[in-house]
Amino acid sequence: MSSYASMKNKLLPLGLYGFAEGSVTDKELTAYAAALDPLFDEMDEMIKEGFISTAESNGLSEREKFIDREKPQLTIARRRELLINQEKAVLWDGTAAGFNRFLSGCGLTDFRVDEFPTRQRVAIYINDDLNEGEKSLIGNKIAHAAPIHLNVQVYYRT
Repeated sequence: MSSYASMKNKLLPLGLYGFAEGSVTDKELTAYAAALDPLFDEMDEMIKEGFISTAESNGLSEREKFIDREKPQLTIARRRELLINQEKAVLWDGTAAGFNRFLSGCGLTDFRVDEFPTRQRVAIYINDDLNEGEKSLIGNKIAHAAPIHLNVQVYYRT
């Protein structure tokens, strides 16, 4: 419903105003609506972009910039999935599956984790195409997430 129709519907029951086309009230409400409709459209856009599940443009790109993992070449659905995984990855549950979710949440798509429990060692093989800055960021995230007693080795595709 437009701003004009909303205001008119709220004022009609009062019986104080005439809404004939070209009347003072009609012109005043039209002027208000001309200013309010774009604001409401912007607010609708902000609400849509404010949630990962409904964002389609800057709501996704701004979140990706925040975690330093911009992926404009991926589909919107895949970008949403990565961001949701990143949100979930903040609290790693300590399981192997949880660690894989954590790595996916870091934006990695092609990796393998080998565990060596008797030696308290984990080897992570990352095949994603990463630059040096991204490698450093991923390495720091892994170092902060992995338990201190584990020897974690990260190997990047060369």
